Amino acid sequence: QQEYMPYTADTEIDLSTQTTGNYIISSQHRRRGNPNKSIWTITFEEEVDCFIQALNGNWKAENEAWGIKFMNGVLQVVGQNHNRKELKLAKFVDGTNTNVWHGYPADHMNKAQDRPATNILKVWVTNGYLTKAKMSKIRLGQSCNL
Repeated sequence: QQEYMPYTADTEIDLSTQTTGNYIISSQHRRRGNPNKSIWTITFEEEVDCFIQALNGNWKAENEAWGIKFMNGVLQVVGQNHNRKELKLAKFVDGTNTNVWHGYPADHMNKAQDRPATNILKVWVTNGYLTKAKMSKIRLGQSCNL
Protein backbone atom coordinates (compact mmCIF):
# COMPACT_ATOMS: atom_id res chain seq x y z
CA GLN A 1 0.00 0.00 0.00
CA GLN A 2 1.62 3.20 -1.20
CA GLU A 3 1.41 6.24 1.04
CA TYR A 4 0.27 9.28 -0.95
CA MET A 5 1.66 12.70 -0.29
CA PRO A 6 -0.79 15.49 -1.05
CA TYR A 7 -0.16 16.61 -4.61
CA THR A 8 1.16 20.10 -5.30
CA ALA A 9 0.14 22.19 -8.31
CA ASP A 10 2.75 23.05 -10.96
CA THR A 11 5.09 20.31 -9.75
CA GLU A 12 5.85 17.19 -11.80
CA ILE A 13 4.37 14.04 -10.24
CA ASP A 14 6.28 10.82 -10.79
CA LEU A 15 3.69 8.21 -11.79
CA SER A 16 6.16 5.60 -13.06
CA THR A 17 4.73 2.94 -10.73
CA GLN A 18 1.18 3.50 -12.02
CA THR A 19 1.32 4.47 -15.69
CA THR A 20 3.57 5.44 -18.61
CA GLY A 21 3.71 9.22 -18.17
CA ASN A 22 4.27 11.83 -15.49
CA TYR A 23 1.80 14.60 -14.69
CA ILE A 24 1.69 18.24 -13.65
CA ILE A 25 -1.44 19.71 -12.06
CA SER A 26 -1.73 23.13 -13.71
CA SER A 27 -2.73 25.91 -11.33
CA GLN A 28 -4.16 27.77 -14.37
CA HIS A 29 -6.96 25.18 -14.42
CA ARG A 30 -7.82 25.55 -10.74
CA ARG A 31 -9.96 28.08 -8.87
CA ARG A 32 -8.31 31.51 -8.90
CA GLY A 33 -6.40 30.34 -11.97
CA ASN A 34 -6.87 31.80 -15.43
CA PRO A 35 -10.46 33.17 -15.74
CA ASN A 36 -10.51 32.34 -19.47
CA LYS A 37 -9.74 28.64 -18.98
CA SER A 38 -11.84 25.74 -17.81
CA ILE A 39 -11.26 24.70 -14.21
CA TRP A 40 -11.34 21.37 -12.40
CA THR A 41 -13.93 20.98 -9.64
CA ILE A 42 -12.61 17.56 -8.59
CA THR A 43 -9.71 17.06 -6.17
CA PHE A 44 -6.05 16.87 -7.21
CA GLU A 45 -6.18 13.13 -6.49
CA GLU A 46 -9.23 12.64 -8.70
CA GLU A 47 -7.57 14.63 -11.50
CA VAL A 48 -4.46 12.44 -11.31
CA ASP A 49 -6.57 9.26 -11.15
CA CYS A 50 -8.49 10.40 -14.24
CA PHE A 51 -5.17 10.87 -16.06
CA ILE A 52 -3.84 7.46 -14.99
CA GLN A 53 -7.08 5.82 -16.19
CA ALA A 54 -6.83 7.65 -19.54
CA LEU A 55 -3.28 6.49 -20.21
CA ASN A 56 -3.78 2.97 -18.90
CA GLY A 57 -6.96 2.64 -20.97
CA ASN A 58 -4.97 3.85 -23.98
CA TRP A 59 -7.54 6.60 -24.52
CA LYS A 60 -5.01 8.65 -26.43
CA ALA A 61 -4.04 9.78 -29.89
CA GLU A 62 -0.42 10.86 -30.22
CA ASN A 63 0.23 13.55 -27.59
CA GLU A 64 -3.40 13.93 -26.49
CA ALA A 65 -5.47 11.77 -24.18
CA TRP A 66 -9.02 11.97 -22.87
CA GLY A 67 -10.50 10.97 -19.56
CA ILE A 68 -13.78 10.58 -17.75
CA LYS A 69 -14.86 9.99 -14.18
CA PHE A 70 -17.43 7.20 -14.18
CA MET A 71 -19.16 6.22 -10.92
CA ASN A 72 -22.30 4.22 -10.24
CA GLY A 73 -23.12 4.01 -13.94
CA VAL A 74 -23.00 7.78 -14.45
CA LEU A 75 -20.44 10.18 -15.91
CA GLN A 76 -19.43 12.63 -13.18
CA VAL A 77 -18.75 16.34 -13.52
CA VAL A 78 -15.00 17.01 -13.55
CA GLY A 79 -15.03 20.78 -14.00
CA GLN A 80 -16.60 23.83 -15.59
CA ASN A 81 -15.85 26.11 -18.50
CA HIS A 82 -15.18 29.85 -18.13
CA ASN A 83 -18.96 30.43 -18.21
CA ARG A 84 -19.38 27.98 -15.30
CA LYS A 85 -21.07 25.34 -17.46
CA GLU A 86 -20.44 21.84 -16.11
CA LEU A 87 -18.01 19.66 -18.05
CA LYS A 88 -17.73 15.87 -17.89
CA LEU A 89 -14.83 15.12 -20.25
CA ALA A 90 -11.16 15.70 -19.53
CA LYS A 91 -8.33 16.34 -21.97
CA PHE A 92 -4.68 15.65 -21.24
CA VAL A 93 -1.81 17.00 -23.33
CA ASP A 94 1.86 16.11 -23.56
CA GLY A 95 2.72 19.58 -24.78
CA THR A 96 6.49 19.19 -24.99
CA ASN A 97 6.59 15.52 -26.08
CA THR A 98 8.62 14.68 -22.99
CA ASN A 99 5.91 12.39 -21.57
CA VAL A 100 5.06 15.00 -18.95
CA TRP A 101 1.35 15.75 -19.24
CA HIS A 102 -1.12 18.29 -17.94
CA GLY A 103 -4.87 18.34 -18.29
CA TYR A 104 -8.05 20.34 -18.12
CA PRO A 105 -11.81 19.81 -18.31
CA ALA A 106 -12.68 19.56 -22.00
CA ASP A 107 -15.36 21.82 -23.47
CA HIS A 108 -16.51 19.71 -26.43
CA MET A 109 -19.37 22.07 -27.33
CA ASN A 110 -17.30 25.24 -27.69
CA LYS A 111 -13.88 23.95 -28.75
CA ALA A 112 -13.36 21.52 -31.61
CA GLN A 113 -9.93 20.58 -30.23
CA ASP A 114 -11.62 19.37 -27.02
CA ARG A 115 -13.56 16.62 -28.80
CA PRO A 116 -12.10 13.15 -28.24
CA ALA A 117 -10.95 11.16 -31.24
CA THR A 118 -13.68 8.94 -32.68
CA ASN A 119 -11.85 5.71 -31.82
CA ILE A 120 -11.74 6.75 -28.13
CA LEU A 121 -15.45 7.61 -28.14
CA LYS A 122 -16.15 4.18 -29.66
CA VAL A 123 -14.21 2.48 -26.85
CA TRP A 124 -16.28 4.43 -24.33
CA VAL A 125 -19.48 3.27 -26.05
CA THR A 126 -18.23 -0.34 -26.02
CA ASN A 127 -17.45 -0.04 -22.31
CA GLY A 128 -20.89 1.41 -21.57
CA TYR A 129 -19.72 4.89 -20.57
CA LEU A 130 -21.58 6.56 -23.47
CA THR A 131 -24.47 5.76 -25.79
CA LYS A 132 -23.98 5.90 -29.57
CA ALA A 133 -26.32 8.90 -29.73
CA LYS A 134 -24.20 10.81 -27.20
CA MET A 135 -21.04 9.83 -29.07
CA SER A 136 -22.48 11.41 -32.24
CA LYS A 137 -23.42 14.60 -30.41
CA ILE A 138 -19.95 14.92 -28.87
CA ARG A 139 -18.33 14.44 -32.29
CA LEU A 140 -20.53 17.21 -33.70
CA GLY A 141 -19.99 19.51 -30.72
CA GLN A 142 -23.68 19.44 -29.83
CA SER A 143 -25.17 19.79 -26.42
CA CYS A 144 -25.98 16.48 -24.78
CA ASN A 145 -26.82 15.46 -21.26
CA LEU A 146 -23.79 13.26 -20.57
